[in-house]
Amino acid sequence: MADTATLSENANALQPENWGLTAVRTALQPEGRTRDLPFMRTAGLSETLELIDTGPGYLTLAWRAEAPLDSYDGIIQGGMQTVVADVAQGHAFSTLLEEPRGFSTVDLSSRYLRPMPSGQTYTVETKVTEKTRRTALIETTIRRSDGKPVSHFLGSWQIVQRDFKLISA
Repeated sequence: MADTATLSENANALQPENWGLTAVRTALQPEGRTRDLPFMRTAGLSETLELIDTGPGYLTLAWRAEAPLDSYDGIIQGGMQTVVADVAQGHAFSTLLEEPRGFSTVDLSSRYLRPMPSGQTYTVETKVTEKTRRTALIETTIRRSDGKPVSHFLGSWQIVQRDFKLISA
């Protein structure tokens, strides 16, 4: 069996749902979250991110970008876009896990293509493009309502050896 694989949205369509996919659906369900990452509440992302679709190796979110995340000119601060991309990539990586595991961002690069005015809803599309047993390359594009990209992110992720503990909300 090869050490790497390119994923597609239908890669595991006939297999039962794994731990990570169930965890993502539970954590980001539109009807109300059962679990949030602590910093998401602090940054105001808990109320503004909504799961649209997910499956093995991909995730689509709607993000209502709010004014508290603005720079002085009504444009969402680039670092906040990066945080949203990192959250989306972490959840996309989770969809590939059979059991709870520790994992981390190894590298995350960003490209800002257009201004992102606050007060609008954006689509956050994330896909694992390459995967090994311990690592993954993940791409995220944030798009405005007309489909044009406002930013693009490429992340490297890795399973890490540490105690993984689920913390309750």
